[in-house]
Amino acid sequence: MKYSTSDLQLNLKWYGRTLDHDNVRYFDFSASGFEFCFTGTCAKATILSDSKNWNAENKGVLGIYAKVINPEDYVQTSYWNFLEDEPIKKITLEDYEQEYELFSSEKIQTVVIKVIKLSEVNFGTAGLKSLEIEGTFVQAESEENPSAKIEFIGDSITCGYGIEGVFEKDSFTTQQERADKSYAFLTAKKLKTAFNCVSWSGIGIISNYVDETVNIPNNSVLMPMIWPYTDKSLSLRLGIEPEVWDSSKFSPDIIVINLGTNDSSFVRQVEERRLAFVSGYRQLLEAVHRRSPNAKICCCLGVMGQLLCDSIEEAISLFSKEFKNTEIKFVKFPVQDDNDGIAADWHPSATTHQKMAVQLSEELKNWI
Repeated sequence: MKYSTSDLQLNLKWYGRTLDHDNVRYFDFSASGFEFCFTGTCAKATILSDSKNWNAENKGVLGIYAKVINPEDYVQTSYWNFLEDEPIKKITLEDYEQEYELFSSEKIQTVVIKVIKLSEVNFGTAGLKSLEIEGTFVQAESEENPSAKIEFIGDSITCGYGIEGVFEKDSFTTQQERADKSYAFLTAKKLKTAFNCVSWSGIGIISNYVDETVNIPNNSVLMPMIWPYTDKSLSLRLGIEPEVWDSSKFSPDIIVINLGTNDSSFVRQVEERRLAFVSGYRQLLEAVHRRSPNAKICCCLGVMGQLLCDSIEEAISLFSKEFKNTEIKFVKFPVQDDNDGIAADWHPSATTHQKMAVQLSEELKNWI
């Protein structure tokens, strides 16, 4: 039987920021997606994407995870329950509208299917229009209460940029991007927390990444411009008014901010620019605090350069003078080690992301 997205409200569990438009639910941010369980032989999804607007290197990519279970085991849902380490397939979204097979079997089985966006919001979109199954849905009795909720705000590192690529051999493609191998994903997994990622490659607070010869900030899309909205990029592509994110849908206990790597390409130790960064970072801290006043805040930087680490600590100090009761800390990641491998475009490898997750989860575990 074929179900439209509006018919699936009771049967799907959604993760991450999603946007509804014209009976399609879009899930564009890294590691967002949906889950369902069914007993049967086949499941197919009709997915919409703007892939025609992108070249082959920048189309949306989904990971399809499937685990065969006993139906009585599907009692609680959570992101981490029944999630395998690797997807059974990766799907590159090639057309505006296309039906994709998620799972098939010659015999009737009970299967948990998870569809997760491996690529980021900055490139090809992904929207679920309908789902067709040969079988019946299995409903969980409840949703597992997570130990905590974490919101990650970051750049390409948080997106899992280039993880499956090799430095000086490969240039970035969305097919190399693995949100499920990023430090953010792995940290949440270690701590068994719910999580959302608001991340965008090349993004900064006062400037996106620029070449070292450029002396004008690239402020076309900055994190303070997109973070307040559900999916501003998609809204602009669809020609609709950007929807302000309803924070009641995901109220974080912890907010992790990993920004500054791209700003440093512009700041380059120019004091006027550095002070602008400190001011911008301080303003972002206040914005996230005012939206989630009970959340603890963890600021991170360092794996791709430590130029602005001291400046972030300065911004934290300024913030703490006014918001004395807010728990906030800074975590300085070691600069990536060549011995751990370097991914595409000098980004952290899977091994480095694993080390970052170990360090960050240790820092956060007392807040859980």
